[in-house]
Amino acid sequence: MLKRIKKIKGFGVFDNYTAPRTLGEFGKYNVIYGENGSGKTTLSRLLGNLEAGDHPEHPELEYQIETDTGEISKGVPCARKIRVFNSDYVEANIGRLEGPLKHILVVGAQNKELATALDKERNILAQRREKIKKLYSNIDSLNEEKSKIFSDIARTIREAISGAVLRSYRKPEAQSAYAKLTSSRILEQTELERYRATIRQEILPSVGEVSAPKISIEGKQKSAAAYAEEAATHARALTRRSVEAVLVERLAINPDIASWVEAGIRVHAKHNSERCEYCDQPIPEARLKALAAHFNDADQQLKEEIEAEREHIQAALKALRSHAFRDKAALYSELREEWEAGTKDFEQGVEELEADLRAIDNILADKLTQRTKAYDVEITCRIDRCADALARLSDIARRHNDKTEDFDQAQAKAREAIEAHYLSSIRDRVEKCEKHIRDLKEQITELETGKGAPDDPRSLDEIERSIAEKQAALSDAHAGGAELTKRLAQFLGRTDLRFESTDEGYHVLRRGKPAKRLSEGERTAIAFLYFLVQLQDNNFNIHNGIVVIDDPISSLDASSIYQAFSFLKNETQDAHQLFILTHNFEFLRLVINWINHFPKNMRSYFMVICAETTSGRSAKLEKLDDLLISHPTEYHYLFKLLLTFKSDGTIASCYHIPNAARKVLETFLEFHSSLKGTLYKKLESINFDKHKKTSIYKFTNDLSHTTGKSFDPAIVSETQKNVNYLLEMIQSIAPLHYDSMKQQVTS
Repeated sequence: MLKRIKKIKGFGVFDNYTAPRTLGEFGKYNVIYGENGSGKTTLSRLLGNLEAGDHPEHPELEYQIETDTGEISKGVPCARKIRVFNSDYVEANIGRLEGPLKHILVVGAQNKELATALDKERNILAQRREKIKKLYSNIDSLNEEKSKIFSDIARTIREAISGAVLRSYRKPEAQSAYAKLTSSRILEQTELERYRATIRQEILPSVGEVSAPKISIEGKQKSAAAYAEEAATHARALTRRSVEAVLVERLAINPDIASWVEAGIRVHAKHNSERCEYCDQPIPEARLKALAAHFNDADQQLKEEIEAEREHIQAALKALRSHAFRDKAALYSELREEWEAGTKDFEQGVEELEADLRAIDNILADKLTQRTKAYDVEITCRIDRCADALARLSDIARRHNDKTEDFDQAQAKAREAIEAHYLSSIRDRVEKCEKHIRDLKEQITELETGKGAPDDPRSLDEIERSIAEKQAALSDAHAGGAELTKRLAQFLGRTDLRFESTDEGYHVLRRGKPAKRLSEGERTAIAFLYFLVQLQDNNFNIHNGIVVIDDPISSLDASSIYQAFSFLKNETQDAHQLFILTHNFEFLRLVINWINHFPKNMRSYFMVICAETTSGRSAKLEKLDDLLISHPTEYHYLFKLLLTFKSDGTIASCYHIPNAARKVLETFLEFHSSLKGTLYKKLESINFDKHKKTSIYKFTNDLSHTTGKSFDPAIVSETQKNVNYLLEMIQSIAPLHYDSMKQQVTS
């Protein structure tokens, strides 16, 4: 790929050109704009001779061009083939229109080339079909591999579910189930073993609900654990109670004596003893009254409550020690380990709870001897472990019973889980096979459609049709005339011209008679079509070649410009590198709008500027004015040119301005003059200073046409003055238009 023209010397208007460092590089698609006579064709000639590395007509030529593979210069041919369309090409292939036209696209003379092209297409077709055949063979191998994967996993699943109702499990079942598998469902080893155990199990009876150890209090059944919490609450309340009494000092300070005396009072009352049963002495009345006051009714009530609570505690301890759960053998195998762990946790909880109940009982025993005191004690009651264990055991029992109730469903779920597990285990291998198959099918599609094919971008169907067409052409040397006529009609937008095939070649007819006076536009159209066809010949591979097209719309009418662009776009977009040179602003816009769709690194925009110097006219390559890229019309560009014009006092700086001013004036008057006719009449109808109008007319008329005279030094002063007059007139007649244009071209 050509990247940069660094130097040109001794080649027409490019007499001494050196590219500035700031000038960007060429891309895949390149547009070069320049006015007629600026040096575009000269530049296209230089590019056209790079393949040979020399230009015989310019022995003094020097150049340096940077490419992606290194630098080339005179004597160093470009590695890539280059095809150039310019005025030289038109002249060489069409001639001067004196007598018959040269045999362009003569089928008879191309039989050999056509046969070569036919053989090439046949080889391409055979090679692609062979590749497709091998790809289908690889797909078959991958399908066999995938089939074996499913056969093997079906065997594994069949063995894993042995003992279940479903014993016949084969590859089709595995493939069908895999297709329905929405996500990976790999089981942990313990889960897998549990499901496999379910498959092998027989149904077991229900185990009923798990019951907690209970005690009876006042005819009501209570959970021993629940009662333990109540016992702790009651004990706290009892220790905080006291009874009033007439204290017998010795009894108050000696609780053991008080208990002994209290028991003695009950014994003496039971036997109606009037004398002390211990010492056989009479009991003084005063002593009996003192003891009765000490052990009053409230005290007895407190004592009875304490003793009752202690009895309940003993009952709870007995219930806890005697409680037993079902043996784990009564449960399904996958639940037994959990059941055993739950019962052990319950036993540990019972041990903790028994210790706490015994501690509460001791606290209450102490309270019996200290009923006249109220105090707080720290009481602990640990029931959580028992409660948690009971909840777990209840859940295990529920699961056991649920399984028994829905045993068939449990086994079906186990089979499904095992199946999903093993099918998920092959997902990576299956997906790898399927991806490889998809890739191979995409390759087949690409070969069938020609997408990305380096040998030929056409589809197999297109190549087959082309082969058929070439075979027909070889059998009928005159068959191509109709197609060429069709293409020419599309290009020109009319059907009066056609190609007639004779033994000598093709003749161009107009309305059935030899076309003796082809217009410049018609000559250009015929030559351009011929050029585009030649891009497809055996000697040039457009995918690896460079295409240069210089003003293909020269002398064409407006409708043909769009056809030329369409042909150019369709036939050259696959070129390795494309250069389009033009002076026509309308065509420039079409090309820019097209290549703007490509990434920035693939496109570039330049312009050829030619100016007078002391040694003559000299051309250079510059970046294309952003205005030409970003604005839709030539009028915008020329308006900016006038608005920003400042003469530097040289003829060269002013040389192109009269022509630009005339175009701006003509365009402006087209919309702001009520008259039709000449420029003079339109300008006269405008309400503006008549002296300035006269000056504007003379400037834009006399100095914008070829006169054959020498340069008039007065052009410098006249140019700056009349540019100012013209802008002043536009602003006066259409101030809104002027302000809008000024804003657009300067923003």
